[in-house]
Amino acid sequence: MRFRLALLAVSAAALSACTTAGVASNPLEARWNGKSAGAFFAAYGPPVSDTAGAGGTSTYIWRGGFSRGKSCLVELSVGKDYQIRRIRALSDRPGTNGGPSHCEQTLDAA
Repeated sequence: MRFRLALLAVSAAALSACTTAGVASNPLEARWNGKSAGAFFAAYGPPVSDTAGAGGTSTYIWRGGFSRGKSCLVELSVGKDYQIRRIRALSDRPGTNGGPSHCEQTLDAA
């Protein structure tokens, strides 16, 4: 019994060390998950803030896309390999006529 528990613990630890970009749940994730955060910031400018997480991960807040009183605010979760694991809009404006949102247009996810 102890052997099984030990084997289960080792397996769980090994699997928890794996990182994936995950399944995209929105157009921003479809465009940016798995891509380099460096490429994102090179294309759109630096983040306004960053927070270090466990295991070398980081969370960045980026704001940009200023146009006619609109802006885009997104949160990027980045792995220790500097690859985007998750991106989500914190502040966005809906698109016109059901089209892409302001953040989707700004960040080429439309």
